[in-house]
Amino acid sequence: MNNDFLLTRPRHDETTNYLYYWAELVVKEAKKRNFKIIDLTGKRANSDDFSGRVKKVNPSIIFFNGHGNPNVITGHNNEILIEVNKNDILLKDKIVYAISCSSAKNLGRSSIEKGTKSFIGYNEDFVFMHEKDKITKPAKDNTAKLFLEPSNLVMMALLKGNCAGDSSKRSKNEFKRNIRKLLASDSPQEDKSPIQWLYWDMLSQVCLGDGEAKL
Repeated sequence: MNNDFLLTRPRHDETTNYLYYWAELVVKEAKKRNFKIIDLTGKRANSDDFSGRVKKVNPSIIFFNGHGNPNVITGHNNEILIEVNKNDILLKDKIVYAISCSSAKNLGRSSIEKGTKSFIGYNEDFVFMHEKDKITKPAKDNTAKLFLEPSNLVMMALLKGNCAGDSSKRSKNEFKRNIRKLLASDSPQEDKSPIQWLYWDMLSQVCLGDGEAKL
């Protein structure tokens, strides 16, 4: 298996901007481990560039950051990158992780049927909270960190050689740790509102296909 790593990072709205900046930590990890990185950022996260690079490079792992629904994952300006029964064959023989709302529900399962090794994603909407005064500085948003650090842990673990199932488990455990940390705090200033959504994301994350698949 090659060590080509493809990721999509649109940044056309508030949500994708946060995912864009937090995915930078994953890019740094991939560089440290000498992966060949195909980073489709901003406008480059479009259908033509995505399908063209996948066909040419045939990456062993794909990391989607963007909006979606049960049947599609989108890129720049919500342009469809991958869709059930249209081009999900592009994911064949690959390990895929998608931070994209509900995309594991139909698209993930369809891709597994077409030969994707493992698809880690979310059966429901992926939700994260953030601080209004950190919108221009997403990487310094400690509320968003509660959500995006555990979600990124899937890809971090995969890049370190962990199998798909264990990578998902590590991510879920990190969500759980953040929930426990908030529950244990006796500070009246500590905002407990993220708890329900951390729990939601933890339960919504699924690992489909071969849980033993690894790079």
